[in-house]
Amino acid sequence: MAWRRILVLAALVLAAPAGAQQLGYPVPQARAQPFLVLEQDRLLTNSLYGQDIIARNEAEAQTLREESQQLDRAFEEEERRLTERRAELPPAEFRELADAFDQKVVRARREQEAKAAALARRVEARQRDFFRRVGPVLLEILEETGAVAVFDQRDVLISKQDLNITEEVIKRLDVAYTAELAESPELSGQEEDKE
Repeated sequence: MAWRRILVLAALVLAAPAGAQQLGYPVPQARAQPFLVLEQDRLLTNSLYGQDIIARNEAEAQTLREESQQLDRAFEEEERRLTERRAELPPAEFRELADAFDQKVVRARREQEAKAAALARRVEARQRDFFRRVGPVLLEILEETGAVAVFDQRDVLISKQDLNITEEVIKRLDVAYTAELAESPELSGQEEDKE
């Protein structure tokens, strides 16, 4: 008997909005989603501008790696030649040449480390610029959807898939970037990087 009352109450509760609407009472509309979800990594790797940034970063890193490898080979060869001359040189002269070689290697390594640090700063600046461009797109979507926040997917334990706006943000970024490239084709791969 008690379970019948529960079923009747449940039916009344479920039917209430439809009944209230038929009687002319205002029925609250479905609320906007309070938050949205974004996959930042995918945003960078799948958008045209993000791919351009990644390509430039990888090209510069590869150039630096090749330069370092070339220096290593040159130093190995120079060290080999210096070692071969050791027997024919007076100890003081050999020590002087060895010290000069060591200083040269240390200086070159410092220069390579400085170049690597400069590259790291450029990579960070490009990523900051990328996410600065994302900001207005996210605000636009927040306005359109009535949501109040966007969370990174990694910070959300579970959510409905329709809260994920990554594809929509990528589409909008691509449209804006394509239009920008059409106006200034030299932007692709040649932007001034701020350190």
